[in-house]
Amino acid sequence: MNASKVDSAARERLRDVFPDLVETLKDFIRRREVSHEEYRQAVEFLCRVAQQDELRLFLDVFLEATVDQVDSAGRPGTATCVEGPYYVAGAPVLRSPCVLPHRASEPGEPMVFSGTVRGTDGEPLSGAVLDVWQADGAAAYSHFHIPKEEAPYNLRGQVIADELGRFEIQTWVSAVCHIRDNGPTGELLAVLGRHPMRPAHIHVKLTHETCLPLTTQLYFSNSPYLDSDVVGAVKAPLIVQLGKRDDPAEIARRGLKQPFHTLRYDFALPRRLAKAA
Repeated sequence: MNASKVDSAARERLRDVFPDLVETLKDFIRRREVSHEEYRQAVEFLCRVAQQDELRLFLDVFLEATVDQVDSAGRPGTATCVEGPYYVAGAPVLRSPCVLPHRASEPGEPMVFSGTVRGTDGEPLSGAVLDVWQADGAAAYSHFHIPKEEAPYNLRGQVIADELGRFEIQTWVSAVCHIRDNGPTGELLAVLGRHPMRPAHIHVKLTHETCLPLTTQLYFSNSPYLDSDVVGAVKAPLIVQLGKRDDPAEIARRGLKQPFHTLRYDFALPRRLAKAA
């Protein structure tokens, strides 16, 4: 943390909450009678988490779903969800309808993701931006599991909805994912008797100048691990059913060579301010 860049409100918030965090941890040490050896083992473990560049992953796995629950309490509109560690800013800007950047031999089955973006008052949000990212058909995220040089912004894009808030995005069905399990986070999960798996999903960040931003995920209803997501982030309103289209004319019109899946979802964003009467 760069203290010179912390504004006064954030500084005051930090001074309020940090002592509480420390006292909570001290109370835990007393209640659980943590030994000095256990303390040192915990410190070494956290150092390994940082050294192996897993700090985001570690915190997102164990804490982010709870932060999301607290932060979204009472919020109207589409349910929020965790962002996770694999978001990359600066994806290509695309106008709907569009095809996400992809490789010539992209693995998996094609999918058309469509719907509308509206305010919670029902009005369409012209020009709303859907920042979309996902794992590929082999459960790999670009810029993380797939080197950026090999496939820059693969299956990532900032999609601009049309004047009626409609969007249509051609992409591929993502596979069931597993978080990195060959580092300290995976080691801890194994010791705890927990698997490292996440159900198949697609990420979306939505923004519009008149509305509060939304970060969420959509989960495929036919995916395993919906009831045992390692992150604990699945919410019932975000579970969606995929359709299937096999009409040869429609397949050809989209430039595809095989039947494709469909995903339809309509988003609702709360307004920043109540509209004047």
